[in-house]
Amino acid sequence: MKNLLSPLGRGAVIAILAFSSSAIAQEESDQGSAIFPVEIYTCNFHEGKGSADLDQWVTQWNAWLDGDPEPYSAWTLTPFYFGAEQDFDFIWLGTSPDAAALGRAYDKYLANPALNAGFAEFASCGAHVNYATMRVKEPPNDGAKSFILNFSDCEIAEGKSFDDVAPALAAWSEYRAGHGSQAGMWVLWAAYGGGDADFDFKFVQSYRNYASLGADYDQYGKEGYKKADELFDGLVDCNDARSYIVTERRDGIPNND
Repeated sequence: MKNLLSPLGRGAVIAILAFSSSAIAQEESDQGSAIFPVEIYTCNFHEGKGSADLDQWVTQWNAWLDGDPEPYSAWTLTPFYFGAEQDFDFIWLGTSPDAAALGRAYDKYLANPALNAGFAEFASCGAHVNYATMRVKEPPNDGAKSFILNFSDCEIAEGKSFDDVAPALAAWSEYRAGHGSQAGMWVLWAAYGGGDADFDFKFVQSYRNYASLGADYDQYGKEGYKKADELFDGLVDCNDARSYIVTERRDGIPNND
């Protein structure tokens, strides 16, 4: 049974990346690009600081970005199912429709050091990684402001490549959809900041809530694992997923109405 395909992993099952999964899907659709950037920070609060300080900073950051907007969306992720190696308080996840838009947003941010100094007053981040991201299965486009993301790290079998994995993922997406799954699915490859990663890609799944995740969990345990083994046995293996509660911080999708 492949951990990649279980809603929570073999023991209990992100890849992930905060994104309003429907917002990311819309940004990808608007841009028409098969690959888009996702950035992930892993951060800890300073002693005596917490989510209220983050909320206050986000209000200031949004006000600044509103004055000279770029198409950048962001979410924060709070660990829910996690292990000792997830030694951080929250994740900041951001995305733009393409890398040029993300770069413009960062050029403006770096030109305003006061914002970064304000963040540093209550938190510090031990990692910042840019991932080239591809959508496998679109989530419901319902504008949800809070949802679930699951992340797994995946290794491709020796002698195989992602060219072999991609058709299996497409078939799994179709199978899941045919059995009522509302999950969104993405593949993330480390582009910058990943260092010597011990995985080939991250597999990310989104759910509107844990009841929706549980429905996929039950279907997988009853019969879905057979399809998973058929598609992925000897091809790819993924570790137990980490699961996060996601909160939208900015919806940066241009209003085309």
